[in-house]
Amino acid sequence: DDQFESIRTFSRVVKKEAKNKGIKEIKGLKKIEEVPSSKPLLTIKFGYKKWEVNLGDFGFDGIDPLTLNRDKFMTWFYSVVEKEVNSSPMSAFYKQRRIVPHKLGITVDRKKVEKWLDLINIYVNKTVDLPVNISYPKLTTDELMRLKEKRLSSYKTWFNPFNINRVYNIKLSSYAIDHVVVMPGEEFSFNKVVGKRTERKGYRLAKIIVQGEYGRGVGGGICQTSSTLFNSVDKAGLNILERSSHSKRVTYVPLYRDATVSWNGHDFRFHNNYSRPILIVADVNFDNIVVSIYGPSDLSYNPKYVEPAPMDKEAIKEVLNP
Repeated sequence: DDQFESIRTFSRVVKKEAKNKGIKEIKGLKKIEEVPSSKPLLTIKFGYKKWEVNLGDFGFDGIDPLTLNRDKFMTWFYSVVEKEVNSSPMSAFYKQRRIVPHKLGITVDRKKVEKWLDLINIYVNKTVDLPVNISYPKLTTDELMRLKEKRLSSYKTWFNPFNINRVYNIKLSSYAIDHVVVMPGEEFSFNKVVGKRTERKGYRLAKIIVQGEYGRGVGGGICQTSSTLFNSVDKAGLNILERSSHSKRVTYVPLYRDATVSWNGHDFRFHNNYSRPILIVADVNFDNIVVSIYGPSDLSYNPKYVEPAPMDKEAIKEVLNP
């Protein structure tokens, strides 16, 4: 009895292993053979993603790699696998003064995939790891965190805090340029970064200067933001590309130290001529706006002297009675 029980136990073990390994019992326990798969499958894996493809759909007979329609397979591969996996690198940046980490770029290594096809028969019914190439963005999270190590310049101008609409426009435009990174060799455009000044975006009617005369327009006051930025940028020794003065003198900055801007018109542009990224920081306080330029501690720069903005009542005369 013990002998027969041992045989039955052995039989159960063998049958279980046979089932797990894809084989079946032909007769008793003596003749077993592999169960051929009805489909030559290939499973591709990348992280938590998997794609299972029937190679027979591309003409493969399960044995000869030459029977595989490579063009048809690669067309499927591009439209399904690469479309899900490939992604461009994204630099780290600030959003509402909080760091958004960088993202690595991922690109499928096509050459290695095409080498699979030369010996596709050895990959049948197996799982293969998708070969990829990793690329880094222009600015990593660590590099972004270093951009406040050194203050290159700072410039402050004053305004009438009780001119509510004008102050509101200064705040909106300041928020748009605040914590913007300008990479080496990159050009900064005030109009491009701030965008069109419309009521839909929240800009309000306030005093503006048009052809040498005062008037009212949506976004009045933003030129104080662009002028403060200009003086700080110039003070940091950055290369000014475009800057125009108003047709009528403004009093919140020294003579000819203003930078007028208008949509589809005058713009303020500068170029980061340094070898490292720089960071623009804009702060609006009760009665003043401060724009500072920062960079990493190892940035070598050429600062300039810039006359400070006036601090007396004359500085805000033009906006006392809009």
